[in-house]
Amino acid sequence: MVYVRAPPQKGTLHEYAPRLTAFEFGNTNAKNVVLFVGGLGDGLLTVPYVARLAGAIQAETNGNWTLVQALISASYSGWGTSSLSKDTKELQQLILYLKNDCKFEKVILMGHSTGCQDTLYYISNGNTPHIDGGILQAPVSDSEAFASGFSSPKLFDEMLATVKNEYIDKGKADHILPEEFRAKFFNCPINAYRYYSLASQRGDDDFFSTYLTESDFVETFGKVDTNLLVLYGEKDEFVPKTVNRQKLVDSWKDSTNPKYWSPLSKVLKGATHNVGPGSDEGAEDDLIETVLEFIDTIN
Repeated sequence: MVYVRAPPQKGTLHEYAPRLTAFEFGNTNAKNVVLFVGGLGDGLLTVPYVARLAGAIQAETNGNWTLVQALISASYSGWGTSSLSKDTKELQQLILYLKNDCKFEKVILMGHSTGCQDTLYYISNGNTPHIDGGILQAPVSDSEAFASGFSSPKLFDEMLATVKNEYIDKGKADHILPEEFRAKFFNCPINAYRYYSLASQRGDDDFFSTYLTESDFVETFGKVDTNLLVLYGEKDEFVPKTVNRQKLVDSWKDSTNPKYWSPLSKVLKGATHNVGPGSDEGAEDDLIETVLEFIDTIN
């Protein structure tokens, strides 16, 4: 993969809780905020489009909106010992900080990759402070993506069974797994709970898999209580080639209250997972323009 270095960025670093920070791109007096949370291994500037998106948001909204990137415990290599509930607690702390201390009026939570689980979990569990919108960019199945890294389904199933039988069932869910388990997960320290949550069918992190049914989606998309935009990459490399992407997105639409589903939701033509290198020309422009249109619908 081609590596393109991001240019230096100016902005404001916020400490919203002890040892937890967030970066606000640029210098603005914006009233509203898009709060970005990345996926596994992500931190500042690891998702190629974020800095450009931040600049476009500020320019095209006349400074009324800005972009803040959350750094939570799960950022960078911390995801292996985190959980959706822990992520949500920290995002809630940040959102309350942005609203109460920074006086932002409207908040849109935008997730990339596994950050989409955080976003959907936040806007569908009913116990979090209300926000004005959610964006899912690259909401792919971690379970299906991880399974594709094994030479056979049998090996994958055997490894999952070992994690469940030898760790979770024996009360060792918080134990860090040995090297042979971590090698398939970016060689990052990962405990048994998080491994099983991400990799198993209908684990706690399993929101977007193709084998899920309407009854599954009703428990997630069906409980969304704010405006929702879904952007699924046509060339997302973590999605099995057999997947009908538009059909999958349509199944999420069918499970979501039409009051909240944005008609701007779509399969992004030519877009890879992070809309970076390998994407078709114009894919990043399409992403940014669609997010700006969505922001414009938030009244």
